[in-house]
Amino acid sequence: MRKLLPLLGLLGIASVQAEMVAMEDGELSAVQGAGIGIVLEQVLMDANQATITINDITNASGQNVPISVKEFYLGATGSNKGAILNPVTIGRLNHPFKLNLAKGEELRSLRDDGQFVQTTPSNMAVLEFAFPERLAAGGNACISGFAAAGSNCSSRAAEKVDMGVRFDFNVVPGGRTDIINVDITELAMDGSYLRMWGDGARAQLVGEARLNIFAKTIDIMSCAAGTTNCTSAAEQAARSIYLTNAYANVSLGYGKTQPLLLDVISNGQFVLELSNPVLAAGVNPLSPGAGAVDTRSGVGKTRAEDFYANAPRTNIVVDNLNFGGTRPGAGQVPTGGYDFGSNEIRGLSFNYLKATSHDL
Repeated sequence: MRKLLPLLGLLGIASVQAEMVAMEDGELSAVQGAGIGIVLEQVLMDANQATITINDITNASGQNVPISVKEFYLGATGSNKGAILNPVTIGRLNHPFKLNLAKGEELRSLRDDGQFVQTTPSNMAVLEFAFPERLAAGGNACISGFAAAGSNCSSRAAEKVDMGVRFDFNVVPGGRTDIINVDITELAMDGSYLRMWGDGARAQLVGEARLNIFAKTIDIMSCAAGTTNCTSAAEQAARSIYLTNAYANVSLGYGKTQPLLLDVISNGQFVLELSNPVLAAGVNPLSPGAGAVDTRSGVGKTRAEDFYANAPRTNIVVDNLNFGGTRPGAGQVPTGGYDFGSNEIRGLSFNYLKATSHDL
């Protein structure tokens, strides 16, 4: 009993020290909201036996064109196209997914030369959802064994995922079914983000997006294994495309002078637009008239120089592209078929882009 009393006393002291206390105004002024950090621990998704059907997409005749989502899985690497699934932890406390509200001047984007630059406008509240970041130095290989993809990803090898999904499209109701079956190994999306804010001059929601995809392999097959003309290994190979050591850095928008415009028109269709970065808001790039800007001097020259020097570029790189071959093993380069070797698009920027959805 005498030994128990001091122990109870220590517990009592600990509980008092852990109580919340009021903060003075001076202390509160030093606290800044840093948003929410999210880590996905021991995630495993296995919907191989489930089907999700997307309806209410119609063709020109008003007929329903359903899209069936099947064979979806996500888990640790080494899954053998979903046959061996184990849980995976994505992100960690010092490199989490982030949801935050920040000033535009506080946000940065990684340029191809490894420099971080401000892309969002100053004095603007920006809502950001971001994946684990890419680093200026001291990171991990974005794709194992492929140095060209860089070594500045914060995700470690154990934090990458295997995932796959199959889409069945009934484009002709009651007719044939078209299939796209995708399997990805060692996937990481470090440095991806979506940022949104309100633009007073345009009176609409605008933003900028960065989509980074790093994958050891991507296999795309246009049939479902075991169905007609998709039974044997040769039949499946003939309808497959193989990408090995592939990555894409897709940049949409440069917030300071070319934000991504998000809109919905009166017939319910979505519109994504990247306006000319040196034109004033709302000016038609096909007929600028008085809104034309001289890029040889003044404001136009300053905007153009800033855009071409600092706007993140789009890169798409496939170390090996193969049609119709067979992949000997996980992560290995396919043999046979048609080998198109290495394919690259680097340094792509959009001076003007407009994409509108349409009914089928």
